[in-house]
Amino acid sequence: MNSMSRSKICTKTVISVVIVVFVMTFVVGCSNQMYEKEEIFKSPTGKKEVIVKVDYVSRPDVFCDNECIFRYEGSGFNETVYWDVEWLSEEEIRLYLSTPSNDKYADESYMIELTSK
Repeated sequence: MNSMSRSKICTKTVISVVIVVFVMTFVVGCSNQMYEKEEIFKSPTGKKEVIVKVDYVSRPDVFCDNECIFRYEGSGFNETVYWDVEWLSEEEIRLYLSTPSNDKYADESYMIELTSK
């Protein structure tokens, strides 16, 4: 083999490795594994339910009828915090932090209207 064909093989190999690494990074980054935990909350009548999915820095996303209806836009939390849901009606909930020992997050409460289809 001459040096020209070795160079082509080396270039093709490097390009192939870069493509494989890119695809693997994309698949891992876009998978549904972005949530650390999820909890289902049913309405008092049992007719509706919301799912609160929390990522690794305790940022909640709220889903109703498989649609994300609320996404926490903050930077997250340095410690583990727990979110809870209070049903105000069949069409509205209050999402709040239920970590009672930490008053610095007392303002973390959100009124969320459920979208009905």
